[in-house]
Amino acid sequence: MTSPRSLTFATAALAAGLIAAQPAASQEFVFGSWTPAREYQNAKLMPVMFKNISDKTGGKIKWTLVPGGQLVDGKTTFTGVKDGLIQAGLAIPTYVPNTVPAMFMIYSTVVLGHNDVVAASGAALETMYFNCPECLEEIKKLNAIALGGWTSSAYLLNCTTPVKSLADLKGKRIRATGGNAEMFKMQGAVPVGATLVEAVSLLQRGGLDCQHGIADWMRTFGYADFAKYVVDMPLGLTGPALGFFMNRDAWNKLTPEQKKIHLDEAVRLSAEMAIGNFIVANEEGLNTVVKDKGVQVIKPDPDFERVVTDYQKVQREKNVEVGKSFGLKDPGAIIDAYEKNIEKWRKLSPEIGRDVNKYIEALNREIFSKLDVNKM
Repeated sequence: MTSPRSLTFATAALAAGLIAAQPAASQEFVFGSWTPAREYQNAKLMPVMFKNISDKTGGKIKWTLVPGGQLVDGKTTFTGVKDGLIQAGLAIPTYVPNTVPAMFMIYSTVVLGHNDVVAASGAALETMYFNCPECLEEIKKLNAIALGGWTSSAYLLNCTTPVKSLADLKGKRIRATGGNAEMFKMQGAVPVGATLVEAVSLLQRGGLDCQHGIADWMRTFGYADFAKYVVDMPLGLTGPALGFFMNRDAWNKLTPEQKKIHLDEAVRLSAEMAIGNFIVANEEGLNTVVKDKGVQVIKPDPDFERVVTDYQKVQREKNVEVGKSFGLKDPGAIIDAYEKNIEKWRKLSPEIGRDVNKYIEALNREIFSKLDVNKM
């Protein structure tokens, strides 16, 4: 039987061969995704995005999607893109905080008190591009370029046994990273820094009691097969996920027109993920697992609100301390810019609603029209 490691090397060699075989006038690129093939980005959006790029470039640029962690996982996406094993992937800063500490400051700032994905996603991107030169420098050092991104919707707690009160949290092993980990640690829980994919087997084997994430992941990652209880309280949203984290050498092979096509498609990807996945599909996902998987939604006791309120009082101080430990000179400035941008985007959000095209228009107006693709 072929080992998984051998299969990975064989798949990587095949991907490299596909690229090398292309004539100079065309490029064949690989998008390595560590999430399952049925996950929203892979199943709904990437095929359309790659067809659009091929059509708009007259077939000169072709992308191949390799999902399910065949080439990289959530943590090795950064080195996979840097080294050119893949030409792009989905990159989550909180998985490698030492590598991208400035980006981690944005991602680790849990947005509490509302569930406005449109506002948070726009604010996270604006902060990254215009208020965090350290973020862009980190990405550049990784031989990469970040084209768009999004935040999650508010996370829920999804557990193998009922959790209703703060007392129930004591000692619970919860998949949580960044600021979320600190939030649960304050209440006596035990954060486990597993990736979304790793959480599946950990729940199955008893290595986790709960996973902390959006409702739709219970369906797409299969958490609902093992964790049947959901706490009915929003526990903050995070981001940005860097949805099209692209190798800089591959980017530089594109013509200015081809770069603009990629950027435009990445903006659409960002808007579709924020609204289509984290709002619409997220609501559908919860209804599906309740109906089909027997998941129970539990209303927590009033004291459970302290998970959010206690952490809200100390979040900035804790994140600043962490940022300085990573060598950032002024992590507070990144956090403050993000919070200021959230307030700005919360004023824009009501007009956008759930209209993807309106969101694309706003993202372009406020952010992407101000970027020069030849200087990114």
